[in-house]
Amino acid sequence: DIIGQDETCEIIKGSVKLNRVAHAYLLSGTRGIGKTTIARILSKIVNCVNLVSDVVEPCGECKNCKSIDEGNNIDVLEIDAASKTGVSDVREIIDNINYKPVSAKKKIFIIDEVHMLSKAAFNALLKTLEEPPLDVIFIFATTETDKIPLTILSRCQRFQLRRVDLDDISKYLMKISQKEGFKIDHEGCNLIAQSSEGSVRDALSILDNVLTRGNPIKIDVIRSVL
Repeated sequence: DIIGQDETCEIIKGSVKLNRVAHAYLLSGTRGIGKTTIARILSKIVNCVNLVSDVVEPCGECKNCKSIDEGNNIDVLEIDAASKTGVSDVREIIDNINYKPVSAKKKIFIIDEVHMLSKAAFNALLKTLEEPPLDVIFIFATTETDKIPLTILSRCQRFQLRRVDLDDISKYLMKISQKEGFKIDHEGCNLIAQSSEGSVRDALSILDNVLTRGNPIKIDVIRSVL
């Protein structure tokens, strides 16, 4: 369910169709534009047992898709580098790498805010990125690429995600409002989109605030919330 990152999605789709999925990805860009969402969807794509290669769309029904959605798949680990910055945390990952996936096809490590890792932690990770096992994929997400060592960057397939187009955010807000049973006009959605500065998450946070003020949603209410 990615919006506004068509180029990145097309490249990932192409690599899956050609069976050329990289062993390490780096997704960078500002907050709330889909970095972690792309990482989770990619995890489902490579592990979906019912994947149709022409479509490149996880089924959402198999045990792997469901367990990744629920966050309890033991082969797909999501780590927040902001709280696990030390070399001991990375060594724990490296020790885990040598074991084959238990239920999934690929073992996947999603490391959010990877720029927060310490220098020693990056050094420990480097050897693994140089000689990665075949059934392991690293997906790094960061808002600050300049804090990541070049030795790590050079071993990743990099995607610089852009701020989402305001028109895309506006349409998305309209769609969500309708699904939630709220009436909001295009002018209101456009105003929220402009205030979000290209971040879908920020736009949804503002929309959440607005939806608590009653239905239908008037433009004056949106202005007062903002």
